[in-house]
Amino acid sequence: MTLESDTSAAQLAQGVVYKKSLGHYGVRVNGHLVDCEISSRLRKVLEYPIAAPTSRRRRVIDVHDIRVVDPIAIGDVVQFLPAGDQTGIIMQVMPRRNQIARRDPGLKPTEQVIAANIDFLVHVVASAQPAPRWELLDRYLASAENADVPSLIVFTKRDLLRDKQVETEAETYRKIGYPLLFTSAATGQGIEDLQSILRDRMSVFVGMSGVGKSTLLNALQPKLALRVNNISSASGKGKHTTTHLEMYDFDFGGRVVDTPGLKYLTLWNIQPTELAELLPEFRPHLGKCRFGNDCSHDHEPDCAIKNAVASGEISARRYTSYRTIIEKLEAS
Repeated sequence: MTLESDTSAAQLAQGVVYKKSLGHYGVRVNGHLVDCEISSRLRKVLEYPIAAPTSRRRRVIDVHDIRVVDPIAIGDVVQFLPAGDQTGIIMQVMPRRNQIARRDPGLKPTEQVIAANIDFLVHVVASAQPAPRWELLDRYLASAENADVPSLIVFTKRDLLRDKQVETEAETYRKIGYPLLFTSAATGQGIEDLQSILRDRMSVFVGMSGVGKSTLLNALQPKLALRVNNISSASGKGKHTTTHLEMYDFDFGGRVVDTPGLKYLTLWNIQPTELAELLPEFRPHLGKCRFGNDCSHDHEPDCAIKNAVASGEISARRYTSYRTIIEKLEAS
């Protein structure tokens, strides 16, 4: 994204986006937030003639709407034009190191960036109340693999764990190579270990409503005092607590984004044929099927992936998750 010629770089200030709410962005600069709005030019893509892409006086031949819900994400480094009284207008988004995104649930295929410049995507799963949704976790993990963002799986409510299947599935993810931690805000189990892992990193907490993201963050740093809700007694599901995206500083070092609970995650910019590469335990078997890289790992004979499932090298439950995600990608 480029600046108009009437805006001098010397006029611009730079900061990190900490908060998003109703078209306003809280940009952290020298320890305080500047309330910024977005320049309308960031919501458009300008098309220039191909013949002279480096011309000093380029002529715009068309204008397109961007295919993203919001060009500004939590964690973005932005340059803004100060407007006085701790307000400003964001003029430019600096190049991102990475980003986590999903397809927006609206009718048009647009990208919704959850956060940018991330060191850890923390997948928060409740040991109980509500029961884990493994396919949703697998979609989050695939999204992180696609963005080359390291993952950490954190189980909350360890004191309520009664289901042996949760421990079995946790061991499956551990064998794949994902770092994993059981925690309990009620007993304090795992809290210090999690603080040590998150120290001096930019982390994003993701997971279903009711899994205990806000409760866990309050245990990590009590003064955050994030609002929490109880599980609905009628549905057994979590109630939505976090209503906007915001990043917080940890006193022990590092930053964290608490995201609203997502009931689903439609993967963005991933083709069905690419999904197998995003499951680490599938990778050693890719290309070894009878039909090589043309294998869909579904109905074909002598499929190395299906053989690995049959032998127990790949979890049958993870394979079922893979096929379900493929079907949803093909239908989207």
